[in-house]
Order: sequence, then structure tokens, then C-alpha cells
Amino acid sequence: MQRWFLSYHSPDQALAERLKVAIERKDSASRVFFAPTHMRAGGSWSAQLAQEIADATAFILLIGKEVGPWQVLEYDEALDKWAKSPFGFRLIVILLEGQTAPGLPFLRRLHWIITPDPSSERDIGRLFDAASGGGSSRSDLWRYTSPYRGLAAMEEKDSDYFFGRKRETVEVLSALAGAPDRLPLLIGNSGVGKSSLAQAGVLAALKRQAWPEEARTPNAWPAAFHDSRQWCFLSLKPGTDPLKALVESFLDTWQFAATDPERVTHHHGWMEALHGGKATLPDLIDATERRRKELDQPKPPGFFLYVDQGEELYVRAEEGQRRRFSELLAQALPDPRLYIMMSLRSDFLGHLQNDKPLFKARQHIDVPPLGEEELREIVSRPAQLLSARFETDGLVDIISRRTAEDAVKDVGALPLLSYTLDDMWTQMVRRGDGTLRLPAQSFELGGVLVDRANRFLETHPGAENALRWVLTLRLATVREDGEPSRRRAARAEFSDQEWRLVSELANYPNRLLVTVTTETGETFAEVAHEAIFRRWGKLRDWIAAEREFLAWRTGLEAARRAWQATPAGSKNDALLMGFALDQARKVCRERADDIPDSDREFIELSHKAAQRRKLRGQALVGALATVIVLGVLAYWNDQALKGLYHWFAHVRGSVLTAQAERMLKPGETFSECVKTDGDYSKYCPQMVVVPAGKFTMGSSATEKDRYDDEGPQQEVTIARPFAVSKFELTFDQWDTCVQYGGCTRLGSPFGDGKQPAINMSWDDAQEYVKWLSGLTGQSYRLLTEAEWEYAARAGSAGPYSFEGDASVLGEYAWYSENSGSRTHPVGEKRPNAFGLYDMHGNVWEWVEDCYHDRYNGAPTDGAAWTEGDCSRRVVRGGSWFGNPRYLRSAGRLRVATAYRLNYLGFRVGRTLVVP
Repeated sequence: MQRWFLSYHSPDQALAERLKVAIERKDSASRVFFAPTHMRAGGSWSAQLAQEIADATAFILLIGKEVGPWQVLEYDEALDKWAKSPFGFRLIVILLEGQTAPGLPFLRRLHWIITPDPSSERDIGRLFDAASGGGSSRSDLWRYTSPYRGLAAMEEKDSDYFFGRKRETVEVLSALAGAPDRLPLLIGNSGVGKSSLAQAGVLAALKRQAWPEEARTPNAWPAAFHDSRQWCFLSLKPGTDPLKALVESFLDTWQFAATDPERVTHHHGWMEALHGGKATLPDLIDATERRRKELDQPKPPGFFLYVDQGEELYVRAEEGQRRRFSELLAQALPDPRLYIMMSLRSDFLGHLQNDKPLFKARQHIDVPPLGEEELREIVSRPAQLLSARFETDGLVDIISRRTAEDAVKDVGALPLLSYTLDDMWTQMVRRGDGTLRLPAQSFELGGVLVDRANRFLETHPGAENALRWVLTLRLATVREDGEPSRRRAARAEFSDQEWRLVSELANYPNRLLVTVTTETGETFAEVAHEAIFRRWGKLRDWIAAEREFLAWRTGLEAARRAWQATPAGSKNDALLMGFALDQARKVCRERADDIPDSDREFIELSHKAAQRRKLRGQALVGALATVIVLGVLAYWNDQALKGLYHWFAHVRGSVLTAQAERMLKPGETFSECVKTDGDYSKYCPQMVVVPAGKFTMGSSATEKDRYDDEGPQQEVTIARPFAVSKFELTFDQWDTCVQYGGCTRLGSPFGDGKQPAINMSWDDAQEYVKWLSGLTGQSYRLLTEAEWEYAARAGSAGPYSFEGDASVLGEYAWYSENSGSRTHPVGEKRPNAFGLYDMHGNVWEWVEDCYHDRYNGAPTDGAAWTEGDCSRRVVRGGSWFGNPRYLRSAGRLRVATAYRLNYLGFRVGRTLVVP
């Protein structure tokens, strides 16, 4: 009985199913392994797949538009079996007509069937003939694949055409095997092929479980890598949010459906835990192993994490995120389950030296520019493998020598070489002669770009002005040294007609531009390679004519980005002023069409702010010559007078007298402003008196789900009663401070009113309590961490403020299992024994204390602990997307004081005058 293993990529599932049916119709005794009937889609390598391949007598690699990551693993496993028993096991390639084959190892030596319909009667006959040993490999494979990848990095599926980096591949693999607790760092110039080395070199070898062919290797395949094909391989680019990228790389292996809300819950939970120091990378590995067990899949023998374009950590990521990401990687390296590799541009070595965790853990791997010998191999070997030839014997030497010369002065030489070779290959396939040719004028590396640009103008004589506008005024910028560089322009900057031109320039045969759509759905355009600025004389002339304007616009864009990054309370100070504003308005009037909408809006905002400042100045002069009443009207916008009005209208008469304060009893409530809705006031918090007392702070070593930073436990004495706000501060109350006290206006995707105020930094909380204290003359403040836990427990010594376990948590808290992924109005759940609401969940609450990872040395009198590193403060209580573990009374997180996140808020405390 013939046993077939059918390997396909998920977009080709319908085609694969038709092929399966056709095989079984041809031979009813055949058994075809087809993943949907045996496996759960989307997971990682499974021992079941390896066994199915071991039992098969024939392996079909179905190739559609692209090869999927599972197919690479399946092919590697099948290739191992084929190498050991080539006559008893058949590997057959079915390539859809018109598609490009990948560069998988030995693929060229197999039997190929190229067809528009694999399930046709004719091709099923060819398939059975190949499985019985008939047929042969093709001699014209150059027609069906391209071994050169243009400007893109090579991947694992291209490893058969990856040359020139055997030494570095062996060096990285040896480093991983010899020092698994270090971080191999691939460091080299932009464009030298670091990503290709990592993917088509190192990762491909690990998945194939073999050294690169013809490489000089130190010994046999390392014992540490004996099961590397079954590892869980993860890769990421840090981007603006490296912790998010890290979590998503793991969650991608958890097999959640695309619309499954559970993924969102896990995502938020892990982000919160990693960011706050509650979880580590090994914890995430543990969870991934448990998830595999839930899915009835074997535990991976290892995890491999590749961080591509590590320089993004230092140019795109927020500093707190970058620091925490580096800490997580460095701390995880000793875990024997984990291997990590990273690539980094050499011009960021200085940033790396300042990144102490990664710098200390690194194992430096130099990726130098390729020499002429390696370049000759890159140029010639892929063509030889696919039975193509160069027009003359000397053409390979000329291309290799010229590339080596250019590599000394141009860091983009290698991508341009690949770009040129890819173009030569495309022309060869169109001619159908199997011969690679290069016109004499294109011997200059990058000449293909110039030829294409000139050819476009020749065939589009009326498009020169439009092309000039696109390349110069949208896709170019000028650096401080006066040299042009590429600019990424958003789709919104182009009209529909202009975007049609962009699309034409990005498509074959022009390929002067590339268009990119990000994960968030935004589409951008940019030039294919900066070499076009240096090599195309016409474009250099265009840019020279616009150099002054482009340099000015570069400065304007930098000013606008700086304004966008400025905290809301200081944004007016970051707008254009004086001469810079006058110049911007003049240029905008003259060249509005050449300035993006976002920059024009920035200029207009700056102008309006200048007008307001001018009017205030005029009002000040007028006030000096008029009566006091008119002066008050002129000064109405002054914050102090607004505050005075608020005090007269909403506070006067509500502030407790010293005698009334002394009469307060535990459990009583008060508000020092006018009430607007029963006991609730939108003008200030309602306060609850909390009694003095003693309690044990922290969690016991036996408490379920505790963290180490919750101990050691210690007895704390709260000697005097104090007041705590009944609810978390609401947007009503925060917006009162915005209107009358100058607090920063902040928004929320969940609404305002009685919703807890979110996106609050520790500094924002301090701004509010300072304003409230000044308004009332009373001592409002944040709670100390000890006061917060004492108030949260309300006499309870268990995990929560109520009797029982997390099964009744939903009666007291909004959290991951009932919140619907959002905050909820305060006071909708049950209060604790002190009458305080939402002490568990809804939003994390800032306290006064600096973060320490142990309570050793902490005050025992309830005071705030403000010694040590106070760049990170403590938040308490858990949030709307936290799980029950984080909502425990002893739970705590550390967060940088400047962070504004949609799960951060606060409640206020007040010192009381008591006898």
C-alpha cells in the first residue's frame, strides 16, 4: 500500500484536498496523510508529523504562491529520510504553474511536476509514475525559480542558494553550542546580510540539523542540537513596543483563533506582568509548555528566539520598554531551554555599550563586508545549481570585483548586487534562453536602478514633472550633512492619481519604489534603495534645486515630531514661535501642496497659539488702564481666577473645620465640596475614615500565587486614623482639575464621567493632590503602600478583603473574566468592610512609595518608603484585564513614574487631625 505525506501551505488547503481525493480515487488502497483530518492547524512541530513522514513511502511538496513555515520543517524531516533511503522513499515537488519555487536544500535534485491543476488525470498519472521510480529531475529549473532575492533578506526556505557566509554560520552555531548562556550578537554594517545569515544560515542549519554544505566544521553536529528541528522557533523585530513583540511571538504558537478574545486577555496579562516585573521570560516559556499540554502536543525540547534589527531598540522603542526588554533577555539566558540570537547594525555599538544587561551578556560575532572570493561564490553558484550560465566567463569576475570595490565606499553594495542579479534573472526567464546577460553600461553596480528610471521617462515622456514631484518632494529628505536620503511617505500624502504613479513605479518592470503596509494597516511608499540618489544624475539635479526647501522641511518634520512627543501639559511650549513660525507660514503660503497635511496643521496650531498669547498680552496692557471689575473679566482665562471661582461656587462652606474633623468616627464619610449626585460629587472625592490599627503586611510563603516581592511579612502599626477616597478618582473629578486647576487633559477609550480616570502617571497623581490640597487647605496626598494594603484588607488576613477565594471575586471586582476588556464606572461592585469600592480590580492605583523588591528595611509605622531608586513607584490592586493573582491584597507592581497606561489610575488619601 502506498502511504503518501501531503505537505502544503494553509492558503492552498482547497487545492491540496482536491489532490488528496484524486490520489485516493486513482488508488483506493492508498493512504494520504492530510493535516486537517489528523492535526490542529497553526501549531508548532509535532512528533506525530515526524512519525507520519517516517511511515510514508512518498512525500509530496505542494508549492503555491509561497512555502509555509511548517512545510520547511516537514521537508527537512523528509529530506533526512530520503538521504538515508533514496530508492525506497520518493520526494516529489508539485509546483503550480506561474509560481516561483523556493531555495530549499537539494530541491533541484528531485522529481518536479509543474502544472496549473495537480488533481488533473494527466498529472495524477505523472505523480504515480514518479512515486514508482519513473521520471527524472528537470534540467531547466531556472525557469521556475529565482535564487536571488533582490533587496529582501534570505530566509530558511532560500538556504540552498545562500553562499558566502559559511564561516560566520559555523561561528554562530559554535557559539550557541559552546556558550548557551551568552547572546550571539551579529554586528555589521547596514546591508551586509546579517538577517540573511541569521535566517538562511543559522536557523536553516538548526532546522535541518546539519552544518552548512562544504563548510569547514569543528566536529560532528553538536550534541546540544541533536533535536533542534523540534525546537520552538520564534522571531521578532522590536519596533516601538518590544515587550508587545516578545509576547506576540510566543502567543502566535498558542493556536488561538484570530478573533478569540482569550488571546487579548493573555496578551494584556503577560504585558502587564513582564512590564511590572511580575513575570520573566522563563515564566512565559513555562506557560507555553503548559499550553502545549492543553493542546495535547509534546513539549518542545528547546526554544530559539531571534531578535532581528536590534537597532530598533535604540531608535524606536520607549526607554522604559527598552530597558525592561533588555533585562528580560539577559536574565533568561541561563535557562537551559532557551537560546537567543540578535542582529545589530554596527553604528549602534555605542548604544549597546550603554545597554548594560545586553552588553554584558553579548558574544560578539563580526559580520564584515564580503570579499571578492565570497562574492564570486554568491554570484556564480546559484546559477550553476539551476543549470543557468553567464553570457561570458569573465562576467562573473567583473561583477564580483566591481561589487567588492563598491562595498568599500557603499554600505548598500550587497543588496544592490542581489537587486542587479535578480533583474538579470528575470530578463533571462523572459527571453527563455538560460543565459544571464548584463549590458555594458550596467557594469556599474546599481546601474539597473538608473536604467529603469531612464527607461520609464523614455516610455512616459509626459510624466517627468510628476516623477520629479514624487521622488524629490515626497520621497526624499536632506540630512544635516546636506546629503539626500529616503523618506517614507504615508498614502494619505498622495492623491489617487499620484498613488497610481507610485504603484506603477513599484511594479515590474520599474521597481524603483516599494510600498509597505504595516501591521496597523498604514501604507507607505519609499524608494527601493538610496543608491538612486547617488547614481542617477537627473535625480541629483532635481534634489539640488530643492535642497534648501528639503532641508527646511526636514527641520519642520523634526519639530512636529518633537511636539507630538511632548507631554500634553507642555505642548504649547513646543510649538513654533517667533521667526521660525513666521518663516513656516510664509513657506506654507507659497508651497502648501509640497507640505504634508500633518505639518500644515502643526503650523496652523502654532499660529493660533501665538494669536492667543498676543491677545493675552493685549488684555494685560488694557487691564492696567481700567477698573478692577473689567480687569477680572479680562483675566478670566487666568488659572488662578478660575480656581477662585471654583472655590466660591463649589468648595466654600464644605471644607471641614478642625472641630468637625476631630469629631469624625471610623466609617464616616465626608466631601469637601458640593455634592452633585447623592453622596457623589464630580468636584472632589468622597472620603471614608479608616481606623487606626495593626496588620501583617505582605503575603505568607504558603499563599497561593504569591510573588517574592510580597515579603518578608512584617507587622505594621497605623497609629492614627486617616481618610481614603471611597472610589478610585473619576474622570469627572480629574476634569474638574483640568478646568479649574491646570491639570493635563487626558482621554480614555472607555468614556469619562464616573469611569475611573486612566492613563494617569505618578506625576499626574501628584499634580492632582497638590491642587486639591491647595484648594481646600487640607493635606490630601497619595496613600502610602502600607496604608493602601491596610485599607484594602479591611481586617482580612487572606488573599482578598473578603472571606473565600477567587470564585467570588466577581462580586467585588472588575477583572479579566468579567470586565469585557474595559474599565467600568466606580462603585458598581460590593465594597470591602471599610466601605471602600474597587480596591480589587478596575485600575491599578498609584501609591507614594518607591519600589523595592523586598520589605527588608521598610517602615513599620505606615510611612512611605521613599529611599533608593524612585524612578519606579508601586501600583496596587490589579486592573480590568488582570487575572485573580494580581488582584490579591498583597499584589504589587513596579511602574516607571512617567508611564501613562490605560490601566493606571489612583485614589487619594488625607491626613486627619485627631485628638
